[in-house]
Amino acid sequence: MFPQPEQILSLLKNIEVAIPFSKEEIEQENEILALINNKQESIFISDNRFTLYFKLTLNYTTLHTFYRVIEKITDDFSYHRGIKIELLQKALLQFSEKMIQALDIEMNARIAQKNCDETIGLVRSSLEQLKTRIENMHIDRTPPFILHLPHAGISIPERYREDYLLDSEKLTDNIYQYADYKTDSLYALLKTRYKFQSVCNPYSRLFIDPERFFDDEQESMQQKYGLGWFYENAILEKKLLRATKNKSAIATYYHEHHNRLEFLVEHKLNSYDTCTIIDCHSFSNERYWFHDKNIELPDICIGYDEFHKDEKLVKTIKEVFKEYKVSINSPYAGSLVPTKYYMKDKRVKSVMIEVNKKLYLKDDNITLSKGFKDISSKISLIGKIVTEFI
Repeated sequence: MFPQPEQILSLLKNIEVAIPFSKEEIEQENEILALINNKQESIFISDNRFTLYFKLTLNYTTLHTFYRVIEKITDDFSYHRGIKIELLQKALLQFSEKMIQALDIEMNARIAQKNCDETIGLVRSSLEQLKTRIENMHIDRTPPFILHLPHAGISIPERYREDYLLDSEKLTDNIYQYADYKTDSLYALLKTRYKFQSVCNPYSRLFIDPERFFDDEQESMQQKYGLGWFYENAILEKKLLRATKNKSAIATYYHEHHNRLEFLVEHKLNSYDTCTIIDCHSFSNERYWFHDKNIELPDICIGYDEFHKDEKLVKTIKEVFKEYKVSINSPYAGSLVPTKYYMKDKRVKSVMIEVNKKLYLKDDNITLSKGFKDISSKISLIGKIVTEFI
């Protein structure tokens, strides 16, 4: 789960600059660094090992690791919810000063090393840029588009693993085959090149499916197949997936995802008076027990509700993929809009892009194929075109 705002502030304030004196201490610091590097994308995710104190080891790799974490916070406005921007800026600036302090100490310690000056210069430049970003956090320079990736994740929190009734191998097969696998990579250029912000569910949809209605009475997939936001059945064969004893606790993960998305939408509306969600998906040619096996599958499926349709985006997607077989709202229809705005606020637009996995994955639905680069480039072109409208 993502941290609460007060956790972020507490962590930032508790980070220390530490100077390793002995070989043993350096080795110990390297072990800490290895842990941090292994979790750098989720360093603030609730984990007791990381909610006490960080020691800022004095080397470039550590500085870079922490830099990336703080860069993520400055970019992702969903981390800011509930925090006064002035408080967060103050904590981040203090942390930035600590990194500069660590850099100065390291520079003095390594003064005799060859080629050190160039690396030190690059790091210092990065830290100065980081300070500028922090000082300008109140200005949203990102476009009014949000990438929503509800099915890219493949993890299940360890504490809930015992709920599952499938053996480990079958559960893994179900997770990977039904994930919109590598969609985070497929749509990545929209983030890196055009600065689209994103909300990505890190968990397997067999844990939570944030694309479903939370109210089981409203969700047809739950009513028909037991595949609502909390899957009760497996995917590759019709059999019971897991026990339901922890359903209410797991609901917290679902709500956290939607809170982040709703917060970002609100932020975009405040900044631009408009917002477009791009609902990023892929689908397999293989049909499972709950699918209509008679439907002819397209290469690309575009989904939307008329009330929230972004005409320019739909037109752009059609044009970019004109050489492919493109369908509209079939076999997948609609596109996610937060409940707060659904069928209520036309300023919130949403368009779903479903990419057939055969276009970018090999037959195993896991390994990237040669087509990945082409599809990724076309999706990037969509970003280039729609940002020209702004």
